[in-house]
Amino acid sequence: MNPTETPMATTMRPLPVAHDDVVDADLDVRLSTPSTLVVHARLVTGAPGAGGEGGVELALVIPRSRCRGERPLAAALLEAARAAVARATRAGVPAPAHPSRRVVTQVAGRPHLIFMPDAG
Repeated sequence: MNPTETPMATTMRPLPVAHDDVVDADLDVRLSTPSTLVVHARLVTGAPGAGGEGGVELALVIPRSRCRGERPLAAALLEAARAAVARATRAGVPAPAHPSRRVVTQVAGRPHLIFMPDAG
């Protein structure tokens, strides 16, 4: 990566999903309790590499019943992302409806896109 590029300026990979619909990666877990798993994510706004990237931190709250260990079902992660974006949007942050607006989480220190097909 070019030293002047930000991690968001590079092409982001989508989160890997295993054949059983479980996220196939160790996500950046913010909090783990017996009833919930809270994953750190970010709603990124602005064009990648344009120097105008902004965003807001998100907490994706996933019920433990929808996880396998520390890995959520892909559908549960998507639902949590939609709910977190809705909360942020009500707070005045634009929802992902354009390529310059996306939800990103970290896997091993690298950004991964949470694909939200019906966002906006």
